[in-house]
This record gives sequence, C-alpha cells and structure tokens, in this order.
Amino acid sequence: MDGAEQYPVSSRSVESLREVRLLALLRDVVAEHGKVKAAETLGVSFRTLSRAEETGRLTPRLADALESHLIQGGGTAAAQRRRQVAELADRVALLEEVLVDGLEELRKEQARAWEQAERRLATLEAAGASGVVSGAASGGTARTPAGGAAVQPVVQRPRRLYPDVVTADAEPGEELVYGDVATAVIVQWREARDAFAAATDALDVLNARERRLGLEVELIERHELTLPPATRSWDWGDRRQEVNRRNDMLYEVNVDRNLLKLRRFLTLGLWRK
Repeated sequence: MDGAEQYPVSSRSVESLREVRLLALLRDVVAEHGKVKAAETLGVSFRTLSRAEETGRLTPRLADALESHLIQGGGTAAAQRRRQVAELADRVALLEEVLVDGLEELRKEQARAWEQAERRLATLEAAGASGVVSGAASGGTARTPAGGAAVQPVVQRPRRLYPDVVTADAEPGEELVYGDVATAVIVQWREARDAFAAATDALDVLNARERRLGLEVELIERHELTLPPATRSWDWGDRRQEVNRRNDMLYEVNVDRNLLKLRRFLTLGLWRK
C-alpha cells in the first residue's frame, strides 16, 4: 500500500494547501503585472493563465511555473519588498534633491555673510585709521585705564590698490606697506622735496634738487617703487626710463652748480642767480 492510499486525507490536505498557496501567488503576479505580462513572466499562454484564474484550477505546467517563480523571489513578500525598495529609492532621490538645494542656498548665504564681513572689516579699518589721524592731529594722548599703562592705538595696514606707489604725504602704517628700510628713504625724500620747494638761494636750490633726485633714484632702482604723480605701478621698462631721466637731470644739476660757483668766484660772490 503506497502513502497516498495509507494517508488519503493528509495527502489531499497538503495538495489542497499547495494549490491555494499557488493560486494566491497567481493573483499577486496578475495584480502586479497584469495578465499579459504575468503570462510572459510565468512562461505560459494568456489563455492558460486566464482559465486558471477563472476556474481556480492550475495546470501542472502553470503550477510548476508558479513554484519556480516563488523560488526565484516572487510572491507577496517579495513584491512587497520590491515596492518598499522602490519607495525607498524615490525617497532617497527626493532627499538628494532637497540636500542639493539646501547646500546651494547655504553656499549663497555663506557668500553673502563673507561679503558683509569684508565690508565691515573695511569700515572698521577705515575708522581705526581715522581715529589714529585724529588723535595725532589734535595732539591728544591715549587714554590710560585705571592701574594700567597707556593704551596705544592699533595702526592698521593701509589698503592700497598698488602697494608700490608712494604717496605724496605720509600715512599711518605705511611702513607696513613699503617696509621699514624703504619707508626711511621715503621720509628723507619728502624732506628733500620740501627743502627744495623752500629753497631760495640758487646754490641751495641746486643742492636740494640733487638730494631729492638721488633719493628718487634709490627708491626707484633699489626698492622698485613708483613715485608721484604716477597713480599706477611702473613696470621694469618704466623704472629704467625714470632712472635714466633722473641721472640726466643729476648731470645737469652738477654742471649748473659748477657754473654757478665759477660765476660767483669771478664776480666776488655778487652773482646770486
């Protein structure tokens, strides 16, 4: 006696449960893909699939196809997982879009904040420089906190579009632009310029002019600076031309001075021009 004859009720129950499970799977596949696509997926004809759905009876081929589909990951649980994965992918895409937009807005906010900070810094530097100049002009002294030493004003580095262009007048903190060595020569040059403008005697004029031109050659040739009234930096060719021009003027000053001394000697000092 075989197993089916020995346990007829149990065998029929197992077979019935299998068919119920496969029919449920068939309905899931049809609901997910539609009849045409479901038939293609299972590898059966549209007619076979429709008849099984209508009658609730599976052909052996359709049952095997459903079993294979279940083993390969089909079924209600797998379909649910696929839907969950698809929803998760949509959420990730949306999150990426929101993140990109947020980062772009953050970048713009940072750029605006940086511009505001630069403008504020420029305003503070200008105010600090004005305070130093006002204090020096009024002859005032720095305030002394209780029990402490005098607080010295902080000198800021002047803002220059062309840092190598020398200004006609001194500015607070200009040594931070030109350097201590060049600044010392610039101070001497301004003094020589003022002395030349104030000189009245012909010999004093020539001596002051020689002093001024010599300092200008040093500033241009050694320190590579640009002198007023120029407002933009000189290049190498410009500096070379300016140095040559001043050397020619120095030669003329030397000739004029020798002639002046000779005339004064011949006129017993009466020649003053």
